[in-house]
Amino acid sequence: MNDKKVNRKHLRTTGAATLVIGALAVATLAMTPAGAQTEPPPAPTAPTAPPVPVTKKVAVKDNSFKPKSLRVTVGDKVTWKWEGFAIHDVTVTKGPQKFESKKQSSGTFTRTIKKPGSYTIVCTIHPGMEMKLKAT
Repeated sequence: MNDKKVNRKHLRTTGAATLVIGALAVATLAMTPAGAQTEPPPAPTAPTAPPVPVTKKVAVKDNSFKPKSLRVTVGDKVTWKWEGFAIHDVTVTKGPQKFESKKQSSGTFTRTIKKPGSYTIVCTIHPGMEMKLKAT
């Protein structure tokens, strides 16, 4: 008879717990609008990696830059390479970042473009020898 008392007590306790859980489920359903579906949380987004800097090349020929205009991204490098025989320089006359190469007839000159904007670049030795650079 002891076993029956324990089992009845267990049934009463279990039954009460079942009633509480059932009541909570009904209450939850009652608070959710009919037909409403819950959406899963948005998937986490991966951080966007900054663009990888590149090196752009400009030929310094006798009395001209090739190309005459160039687009770069901030952080890119630009390398000017002397390919003619005359002495030239590379000088920013207008732009957010100023730089100037030495006067030379061979070799290279490299600068990292650190500021966005429009640049006018000239050879100060040869009037009209000019190029444009746009950095974004």
